[in-house]
Order: sequence, then C-alpha cells, then structure tokens
Amino acid sequence: MPSGLIEEAREHLFVLTGAQGAAQADLLIDELPLEALRAPEPDAARWRWEPGFHAGVVDCCLKLQGQSFAFEITTDPEVRKLSREAFDVMVSEVLEDTFALFALSSFRKAVARGAGRKPPPVARLEFLRSRMGILVQTVRAIDARPRRVLKAEDELTPFWRAGRATPPEVLKSFRSGRLIAETGGSRLPSAMRGHLPATIRRSIRRSSLDIPAHRQIKASLEVWARWLDGVASDFGKRTPEDPEDGRLVRLWARRTRRMSRELRDLLALPFLQDIGAGPPRPDATPIWRGEPQYRRFAALHRDFSRGIADVFGDFLQMPLARTFDLYELWSYLRLARAAVVKYGADEVDFSGLFEAGQGITLAAGQAVVRLPSAGIALCFQRTYREYWRERDGRGSFSREMRPDVAIEALDGAGRLIVLDAKYRIGAGLNDALASAHMYRDALVVADGAGEVRQLVSGAYLLSPASPTFGGNWETAAMPGRLFHPDYRGKFRFGAVTLAPGMNAGQIEMALETILKDADVGAAP
Repeated sequence: MPSGLIEEAREHLFVLTGAQGAAQADLLIDELPLEALRAPEPDAARWRWEPGFHAGVVDCCLKLQGQSFAFEITTDPEVRKLSREAFDVMVSEVLEDTFALFALSSFRKAVARGAGRKPPPVARLEFLRSRMGILVQTVRAIDARPRRVLKAEDELTPFWRAGRATPPEVLKSFRSGRLIAETGGSRLPSAMRGHLPATIRRSIRRSSLDIPAHRQIKASLEVWARWLDGVASDFGKRTPEDPEDGRLVRLWARRTRRMSRELRDLLALPFLQDIGAGPPRPDATPIWRGEPQYRRFAALHRDFSRGIADVFGDFLQMPLARTFDLYELWSYLRLARAAVVKYGADEVDFSGLFEAGQGITLAAGQAVVRLPSAGIALCFQRTYREYWRERDGRGSFSREMRPDVAIEALDGAGRLIVLDAKYRIGAGLNDALASAHMYRDALVVADGAGEVRQLVSGAYLLSPASPTFGGNWETAAMPGRLFHPDYRGKFRFGAVTLAPGMNAGQIEMALETILKDADVGAAP
C-alpha cells in the first residue's frame, strides 16, 4: 500500500470480496476483532477500523473457514505530528541522554544488558522492532558483498606432487616429518645430502571470510537473539489479570519470538559460516569507518545496545500512539544534557532525576536537575499547588498546575520559565497557546507582606516545527510569529524549535535563546 493511505485518527474500511463463507469471517488487528458491517454480497465482508492516535506497524489476522491469514499494515501519523521516524529518533536520544547523565551521577550500576526478571518497556521493544527491517537489509547486503582477506595456510603435499614447491618451503619441511633417502643416481642438490622430506609443507594463500568484523557481527546477532528469546519466554510466563494487559503480553511474546527468528535466519547466511568467535561489538578498525554497509551496521549496533540496556521509567511504557508524551521527556533530557555540557558538570545534582532500582530508573513524576554554575534548576513535570499552601509562597492562584518543563532561577528572586512541549506543527500550535497563557498568568509568588506578583518570567511552546518568517513580527503570520526572535524578546512569550535529530550545538543554542529572552540564569 502507498505511504499515507492508512492514517491515524481516521476511519478506514476493509473489504473482502469473492470469498466463500465471507459472512462468517473475522478480521483482527493486534488480536482485537474489528467491527463487522453489513456487506452487499453474500461472498463479501466489510469491517470498520478507527486506529485512533496510533502510528506504526500492526499485526492483522483474517480468519476464514478455519484458516488464518496473517499480514502487517503500516499506519502513518497525522501531518501535524511529523514523521513516524521521529519516534525512533526520540527513543534513541532519550536512551543516549539518560546514559550520559547517569554516567555523571553518583549512581554506580551495570546497565549494559537487561537480562533480569523485569520485562523491558514497550517503547524499547517498539524501538528495536523498528530497527529490525534495516538490520536485516544491512546484514544481507554485507552477505552479498562481504569483505575477504587472503590467509596463508600450510598445505601438506606428498613429495611426488610438490613439483611447484619453492626451495624455502622444501628446507622448512626438513624440520618435521619423515625423511626419505635417495636411491640410485643422485639428482638432488648436494646440500640435501641425498635426503628429501616425505611430505612438503607448502604455504597456500586462500580467500577467507574469517575476519574480526564478521566475528563481531555474528556475536552481536547471537547476543540479541538470546536476549529476545529471554524476553519472549518471560512474557510467556506472565498471565496478567487485566484482559488488555494479557493481550499486549501475548502480542509482544509473539513479536519478540519473530524478531529472534529473523536474527537466527541472518546467522545462517554464508558469510557467517565457519568463522571464529569474537566480541559482540564493532571495534575501531578501518572497515567499520570506510565500508558503507559495515558503517551502517555499527550505527545499528549502537541503537540495539541502547534498546536492550536496563533503562526503565514510566515514560517508556507507551506505544507509538503516545508520541506526544515521549516528546515531553525527550525535550527535558535534551535541555538538561545541553545545560550540563554548556555550564559544566561540577556540583550538578542528579539525585532528583534517578531512582534506586533495577538498572537505570528515571524518577517518576517530578524530576529535578540543579545546575549551580548556571544558576538554574531544570524541573520535569513539577507540581505547583495553590501558593498559600506552599512554604515559599510560590504556586498557582487557581488550581494545581504541572507544566512539562520548568526552569527555576536559583538566585532567590523567584523567577521561572515555563516550557510547554507540544508535538505539533502548523495550525495545531495555535490551539496550544491557551496552556502557555494559563501558566504565565496563574503562577504567582507571594512576598512577606501578602502582595502577589507574577512568578513566570517567560512562557514558551516547544515544538518540532521550524517555520520560515522574515521582516517585522507584526506582519508575520501565525504560528510563525511565535518563533520570531523580536516577538519572543518583546513579550517573553512564543515558541522555540526543538526537533528530533537536532545536534547538541543546536539544542544548546535553543537553551541559550530561552534563558536570554527571559533573562533567567547565568549570562551566556
């Protein structure tokens, strides 16, 4: 089917025609039966499907007259939510940032590979599943044109068949084996004193696939296949009481077994046969940097290594349908890492970001990273209650509020930047403005005399959108006006681009822009 034919949040019809017994047929998607509609012909069937906010690959099964026909379809995201590949990028960068920040913290744990009793989160499995197609394609491309080396091997040849043996090979053969004395007239050189080795050890150079890179590929595939087998076995042992949880457990048990079989099929390719053992990771040899397919496998190896690592947290327990939730945490971790890189890791307090648990466990709810050198603290989904209930007098004058990301000044002035992460582009951003206005107006701080003033120095939307604008902000169309630097600087309000795939320098520039516009924290 062409890309974009099946889109989330829309209604789709599946039609079966020309099939005997179609009236009794069932169509299931991810084990859930679809709503059957009345068909105009007796040998036809129709079903209605509303995928909701779901983008990605789903498993379909048509049950007809005692037979099952399995197939997959791909749903595409709405245009306002950008591409499906952004989910993979965000999961990868969330895991990468988590490792980087965890390495700077005081926690010390081994997190290389998750092999415990706790099942891996759904987002990690979705991420691994999304990389399988590219991995299979890459390994098969390597199999089609593998790198070879010429290896010298000793070949034992009877003396009467070694007519092409060189003098050094004949002399080397005197060191071992049986010697034969010449009889009759001597035709051997005098230096050989009438003796000849019964077996000549010749050096033969043969093409070989047994190179370190192929050993590393084979070892990596074996490790991943075993890990997926273990996950499938763990899912198979679980019987949740909730029917929906049980369906997801069965679904992912089947998917992980299928992924493991795909990896084992790759292990049966010719270029991986008859090679030795090696470490399950690419090394620093030129082949991993110079050969395009091998370089591609090295990049996939990094993705798989992050996907099977012991990283846990509520944020990862989400399917592709909740990309907007993942965007909130992705934005926070990207900004936190950029701040650490820009202002230094000295005295940074990570105790509010990680929890004691299996592997790396991100703190649920209110995570805080304090950066004294920058004069700020980055807060993730911090709750602001009514200000008269708070000891420091900071909070909301209406109801409890929880912005996605908040940047608090540590200078005691009580200033705050509110960032509302919205995984939207285009006209969808216009609808998101209400929340930014709400945070800016409702969050206040009370002084000792009972006076109340606004707490928020700046309120911005974070969006993957990157609109073009020029000239005066007053003539710029919405939502591009929100991104205009003069508009943001004048009102300390607007939007900042934060898109999956932006490099570290671009994230740092975005953070610097936010702090400069709102005049919070250390000077750049």
